[in-house]
Order: sequence, then structure tokens, then C-alpha cells
Amino acid sequence: MSLNAAVELSKNRAILFGLGFVSGLALWQLSEHWDNTALPPWLLLALLSFIGSYSSVALALCGPVSVLRALGGALVLSVPFTALTSLAGRRYELATGILDQPVPISVSILVLLLATPFQIVGLQNRPAWRSYTALFEAAWALTIRYLSAWVFVGLFWVLMFLSDALLSLVEVKVIDWITDEEWLVFGLTGGVLGLAMAVVFELRAAVSPFLLLRLLRLLVLPVLAVVAVFLIAIPLRGLSQLFGDFSAAATLMSVAMVMITLIAVVLERDDARMRESVTISISTQYLAVLLPFVTGLAAWSIWLRISDYGWTPDRVLAACVCAVLLSYGVLYPLAVLRRTGWEERIRRVNVSLALVTIAISAALLTPLLNPDKIAASSQVQRYLDGRLSLDKFPIAQLEHDWGRAGQEALKALEDSPESQSPELIRRLQDFRSADNRWAFERGVTSEKLEGLKAELVEKLPMFPEGETLNIEDLEGLEQYDLSLWLTGCDLPVSNGRPGCVLIIDQFDLNSDRQGMLLYRNSHDALTVKTRFLTFATQGLALSKEAQVLAGQARPRLNTMAIEQIFSGEYSVGPSSLRALHVGGREITTRP
Repeated sequence: MSLNAAVELSKNRAILFGLGFVSGLALWQLSEHWDNTALPPWLLLALLSFIGSYSSVALALCGPVSVLRALGGALVLSVPFTALTSLAGRRYELATGILDQPVPISVSILVLLLATPFQIVGLQNRPAWRSYTALFEAAWALTIRYLSAWVFVGLFWVLMFLSDALLSLVEVKVIDWITDEEWLVFGLTGGVLGLAMAVVFELRAAVSPFLLLRLLRLLVLPVLAVVAVFLIAIPLRGLSQLFGDFSAAATLMSVAMVMITLIAVVLERDDARMRESVTISISTQYLAVLLPFVTGLAAWSIWLRISDYGWTPDRVLAACVCAVLLSYGVLYPLAVLRRTGWEERIRRVNVSLALVTIAISAALLTPLLNPDKIAASSQVQRYLDGRLSLDKFPIAQLEHDWGRAGQEALKALEDSPESQSPELIRRLQDFRSADNRWAFERGVTSEKLEGLKAELVEKLPMFPEGETLNIEDLEGLEQYDLSLWLTGCDLPVSNGRPGCVLIIDQFDLNSDRQGMLLYRNSHDALTVKTRFLTFATQGLALSKEAQVLAGQARPRLNTMAIEQIFSGEYSVGPSSLRALHVGGREITTRP
């Protein structure tokens, strides 16, 4: 390496170290004044957005372009980013309240992540800002740079703490002084991050995403197999257990994102870089063809959830994400089914949908698409038309979590002549008089708990005939358990009776009155779950898991067990403990 080249490398390292150090100091200074009432919250939010976005983008641009162009180019993203987050902050009484909301935070970060590769390519070659080859290289190189740099920052601080432990043995407190000074911790973290970014870029030929991409290619076949098995199993198991659970939608969307990522990885930046493998190529095409089934199921699951429970900010975000995934699910198989040139068509789709995702994410930070307003309007309307009970009406979320839109919707509801019910007025009074939202929600939870107990006492069939259950008998049981049991009761068995039953007997000697509860599993309605209940133990009921035995095996119960109990085909008799015998199986408490 020539002297001039060495000097240039040292200069670049010093510049990025200095940029990171100054950025860290700026963030430290901001944190020091965060509780300063003299500074308006909107200014604090704007400063945090600008400093965070500008330093992150500037560090990403330094290297691919010259330092001066990088410092100027970072403004092109950080200024509109700051404007968007400031605009979104206006939704809340205190602008900094946006930092407690996961939806605007996640979409704002997404805007920055997706826009940065476009900015890198545009500064390198403006006419080629939509070139998939250049964008692919920039995005993956940036990913490796930042991951490697943050790993190095972590190692740096591990070494610092280890050094401090070593020097403390000889009573040298230099490093202890460094770690005690917050401004120095912030500055060094930023400086070391900048230095690592500079070094990783210098070694870009060695530290490239090539290895990571090759490893990810190996996952195409296993993911294809798992998705195929899942789709084949759906007709066999039925759709009833797949939909309605929001976690199912999240899982399906996550799998769709993995499929899209793997397809992009296999296609590389262009045909010349694609590794010729018939197995991987065919598997990738099948993965693209199966994508609409996964995205379609995710969309259906989200829609069912929304139709049952209405909009919330999280569901607005999920619907937007799913809309983009549906676009991938439509365009990918169309590209593949047209055969020749399918790889290039998918690359063009990736660029276009990345821009669409940036636009949708930006819209979510503007009044054009306000998740809080959509959610507040939906929940209030559902309450007014009777689809949402007062117990489930999200008063605390409207007042505290959904910004000005939630507060305005709650105020409009309070003033509306259509909603002047004594129950709502009492609930709102309780809310206003509570010390805080947590105290109010504890009161609501207690009220719900009593309601669940009364409902269970009314619905739960009991054997032997003549046995009864009082609300007081259920004192001490958790709301989660009661809800599960009631859900099981509401899933009738084939003879039309409730999907739950309680057998009262003395199954062990710890209490005079105990019960074995069987109820349908809400997550797999073909199976039955069991609990062992002990009543009036120091004034409280206790619930613990029961075990099902059949010889040496521990099989799962199905709904036939409940039907047999209703038909009187059961007995209570000895095991190692006293056990319920039904359908050739024993159900007993765990010792």
C-alpha cells in the first residue's frame, strides 16, 4: 500500500470516528435535556429524529460516496424523515408520546431502511437509482457493514469491562472513570461504530455478503417442503382452527417474508451472478407459485380478525403489510408462469414494491393514513351498533394510547345522545376518578372476573347429578383460565351439549371437595383438555394440570370423552390416586 493510500485510509477512518463521536455526544446532550420542561416536546422529537436519522444515513453513505457528498446526501433523507415523524407526533398530546407507540416507530424505521439503498445508488449514479443490480449490492453490503460494526462495538465494550476488571486488581481506575462518564460512553460508542463502518468498507472485497447469501440459498428447499406440507395439511385438518387467531396471521406473514427474501437471494443481483443449480432454480419457482396461498391465508386471517373485533392500530399496520405481501403473491407467480425471463421480471417487481412499501410507510405517518383514527372510529362505531360490549370497549386505549383521535372519539361518544347508557356513564366516571389507567384497568378486570365466574357457574354441567357450584367456590381462579374454560363450553359436542363438564369427587385427601374439569381446546377443537380443581382451600380454589393415562401411554382426549360422561359412561375409582375413568383412560391429578 502506498503512503498516499495509507494516509487516505487513516483520514477516512478519522472522519467516520469523528462523525460517530459527535453524533453520540449529540444524543447524550439530548438525553440530558429530555426532561427539560423549557423545551417543547415537538422540538425534542424533531431533534431526536434528525440526529438519529442523519448520523445513521451519513455513516452508511460514507465510503460508497465521498464524505462531502455523503454529508449532503444524508440531509436528503433525514430532513423529510424528521418532517414525517414530527407530523406523526402531532397526533399525540405530547409529541414525544409517539415513542411509546410501536406502529409509527416501526414504519418510520422501515422508511429509513428501505430508502437508504436508493440514496446510495442515486449518489453513485443518478440515472441508475432504480437499477436492481446496484440496489441489491448496496442493500446487502450495507446490511453486512452495520451488522459487523455493531458486533465490533459490542466486543469493544466487553474488552473495556474486562480491562477494567484487570486493572482494578492493581487499583488503576482509568477505565472505571471512562465508564462513569455518560458523555464519553455515548461518544465512544458512536466513534467506535463509525471506525468499524470505515474498516468494514475498506475490506468490502473480503467482508462481503457472498457467504451469507450462499448459506441462505440452502434454506430454499427446506422452506419449500415445510410450506408444501402446511398447505397439504390444511384440507385434512380444516380451516376452522387456522383463522381467527391473530398470531396465525403474524406467522403466515412472517413465512411469506421469508419466502420473498429467499427468492430474492437466489436471484442474486443479475443472471450472471446466479449460481446454476437446477434443484434450487426449480424450488425457487415452486416457492414463488406457492406464495399467493400463504399471503392469501394471511389476508383472510386478518380480515376475519378485523370483522370480529374491529380495527386497532396494530391491525391497520398488519393490513398494510399484508396488502404489500399480497402484491408479491400475485406478481411473483405471474412472472414465473410466463416462463422465459421470469428472473428479471421478479427483480423489477422487487424494485417497484420496495418503492410502494416506502410510500405506504410514509403515508402511515401522515393524516392520509392515521391508524389511531381508523381504530378509534371503528371501536366507537362497533360499540354504538351493539357489536362490542362495554366490558370490551377500550376506554383506556382511546384515552392514552390512540392519541388525539382516540381522545376526540371518546369525547364525541360521551357527548352523543345515542350513547347515554347508565353503564357507560358509570364506566367513564370510574375512569376519570381512577388514580391512573392501571388502577382503572384493575377495577375493570375485577369486574370482568366476577362476570366470568357467574357465566361459568351458569354454563358448566356437573356430575354426579345434584352437585352445584357457587361463584364463591371459584374465588382465586385466574381470568385467563376461566376464559379458556368458557370458550370450551361454547364449543358444543356432537349431542349439542356444552363442550365442558365437571366431575365432583374426592380425588385425593387434601380437600373434601374437588373436581376434574374437561373442556374443549379452543386452539384444536377436536381435542379435550383437563384441569384438576380443588375448592375451598384456605378460602381459595386451586387449579392444576391433570394427567391422562392409558396403560403406559399418555394419549390426548377427544370430544368423545365429554359425550361419554354426559351418557353416564364413566366411573371414579382407584389408580395410584383416585382417578376418573372414561373411555378406557384414567384422568388423575399429578402427584
